[in-house]
Amino acid sequence: MVTTGFAIGPIILVVIVASIDVGEPADPDLADGATLAAGVVGLVGLLIAALWYSGAGERQRQPAAVQNGFIVRVAIAELGLLLGIVGLFMTGSLLPAIVGLALFLPSLFLLYLGMNRMADA
Repeated sequence: MVTTGFAIGPIILVVIVASIDVGEPADPDLADGATLAAGVVGLVGLLIAALWYSGAGERQRQPAAVQNGFIVRVAIAELGLLLGIVGLFMTGSLLPAIVGLALFLPSLFLLYLGMNRMADA
């Protein structure tokens, strides 16, 4: 249920922000840079989520440590999305927010699957 909330909230946020007309990008290079930054940070979050998933369930961990690890990894994975939203407002281009969201959702799904693997172990 928590993961679903983490997924639905950013989707609604990007849809609402996309409906706001912030105009055309004043500088296309800045919009490209914001997209690249959101993509790089989003890929780092996806890599961290993939590492979490691959190591999930290999050893027993305390529930508090698992919960803290999950929350920290979700926050790191969400940085690309947040950077994309900042890029949208700075440049007027929707692409950074979409790239951030497109990388955050698979990261969140991997984190969810990793949490399920830990619960089964």
